[in-house]
Amino acid sequence: MAASESASHLGPYVERLLQNAYVQDNLLDAVENLREAYERAQKRRVEPARDEKIRRQLRQSALSLHKAGEALRSGHQKPKKRRAKRMLILASLGAVGVAAALAASEEFRSKLFDSVGQGDDGVPAAASS
Repeated sequence: MAASESASHLGPYVERLLQNAYVQDNLLDAVENLREAYERAQKRRVEPARDEKIRRQLRQSALSLHKAGEALRSGHQKPKKRRAKRMLILASLGAVGVAAALAASEEFRSKLFDSVGQGDDGVPAAASS
């Protein structure tokens, strides 16, 4: 009787595990870090208790397991990527930078506007017609 009760309590968690890519990614990351730490610890010249790389890999693995567990309990999904927003911010910062350079430098303004007014052969566009 107790086994069927515990299995019924695990049902929602198993469903979330199968459907949630964020949990799966964190579990995969944890397993990879543990495998790398184990492989490094197997080397004869490495002392596992004092090796900083092994400690870092174990810490990262524990953090990934913690994130997976939290996401499994709360149903947290993988965050959406915001590339378009980042590109818009970078483009606007670039435009502000160019505008500031144009406002601050008379020499830059004259070079820019002189080159815009000339044709392919270096002759002003109005004179080549």
